[in-house]
Amino acid sequence: ADVCILEEPEHLNWYRAPGCSSWISKFRHCIGVAHTNYKAYARNHAPTGFLAAPLLAGINSLVVQANCHRVVKLSGVLQEFAPINREYIENVHGIRETYLKEGRRRRTSTVITEKRAYFIGKLLWAKGFNQLLELEACFRERTGDFFEIDIFGSGPDEGEIQRAFFNDRGDDESGVFQNSFNKWSGSSRRHRLPANFLGPSDHSSLAGDAYSIFINPSLTEVLCTTTAEAIAMNKWAIVPSHPSNAFFMQFPNCLSYRNRREFVSILEKARYNDPPPLSEELFRPLSWEAATMRCVRAAAISKRDAARDDRISRKTEEKTSSSKQVYRSISSSSSSPSEAVASYEGIGLVTP
Repeated sequence: ADVCILEEPEHLNWYRAPGCSSWISKFRHCIGVAHTNYKAYARNHAPTGFLAAPLLAGINSLVVQANCHRVVKLSGVLQEFAPINREYIENVHGIRETYLKEGRRRRTSTVITEKRAYFIGKLLWAKGFNQLLELEACFRERTGDFFEIDIFGSGPDEGEIQRAFFNDRGDDESGVFQNSFNKWSGSSRRHRLPANFLGPSDHSSLAGDAYSIFINPSLTEVLCTTTAEAIAMNKWAIVPSHPSNAFFMQFPNCLSYRNRREFVSILEKARYNDPPPLSEELFRPLSWEAATMRCVRAAAISKRDAARDDRISRKTEEKTSSSKQVYRSISSSSSSPSEAVASYEGIGLVTP
């Protein structure tokens, strides 16, 4: 094959078995699709994140440049991996046809939808639950009450998150509840929040008219698939104004906020209005067909760049092949290890 697409090229190449050559020496054109913010995870969750994050970013950049001719990043949240002429920001992910069919159904439906809000995803603090607690507190300050939300999902932080929403200190071993929610909410801390934890569920099971408002306050996503799915199902999607959500700004049922006060105004709007129906032209960018075309466009390079990459690959391959031949020749002609070392010293492979 001439073309190879590497999903998460940094992750794939953190370790490479001894003697294995790079991907660009095996294929004429290698594209890396980066879609996980490892640098942010290291910075926010590693014990020494302030040291681990830049170190990991440097390693990521080295292994990606060594194995990819072109890097496609799902959003501008991700670190720089390569020179600007080798990087491209594009959403090359699509969603299942199931969600698009639901959106078309809701477009023509005359049923009055319930204005219930929900979140679906892994229950990790990194998914924006700190921000969600703060939004609840701000909403109560400005309206006099909390907003109700159904939360679907499970995860390692599920217990702590539930205690935070239900005003139950428990052991609070991580201190997340005390350090994040208390400092913002003030008197709201004494109240149990109207959140229902309903366990894991497939997003497609929430099709229908029971829910019409999806809230995703996360700031660590690269490009959130559940947001795309909610938009496709013609629900309101309320997200922070953030580079990870730039692709979704083209859809009229995506509402973004820059601060907590804007969130309150946007949620009030969503609670009293139906989302505008999406046209077929707006459904298409969410499909896998459109995502595939964007991937082809993002991966393309000029003939001049392709010729240059070919020359570099051939030189690298010739150099590797030459080194292996020298090694085999010396190993076969040397009768003892000391003679082999002497031979390597003679050609500069080992320093005396």
